[in-house]
Amino acid sequence: MSAMPARTAAVEPRRSWRPRLQVVRSPAPARSLVPYLLLCATILLGSLVAALLINTQMAVDAYAIHDATRTLNRLEETQTALVQQVEEAGSPASLQRRAEDLGMEPAERVDFISLREGTILGGSDGE
Repeated sequence: MSAMPARTAAVEPRRSWRPRLQVVRSPAPARSLVPYLLLCATILLGSLVAALLINTQMAVDAYAIHDATRTLNRLEETQTALVQQVEEAGSPASLQRRAEDLGMEPAERVDFISLREGTILGGSDGE
């Protein structure tokens, strides 16, 4: 035997079925909830103010519509009264009364002129 040590075969590491372990950082410390709560409170307050403004504007518009409707109804009543006055003034009985008040007398006969033929129709000669 010689003085040289015996050569040993290099041992390969065995592969395991377990995954390799890695170093994991510790979790970050918990953040404060104050900014999140302030954001939620701001959104809620903004929503409430917006709803209040919208409701107020709707009430103002409702009053304007109500006033416009009342004005329209008054104008329709006035128009109806004026139309009735015009129809009453244009009735035959009213026209006759006004004519008599002005001193006019009823016509004894009514004649018509035919422009196309140049003749008088409805005269005393029986045409």
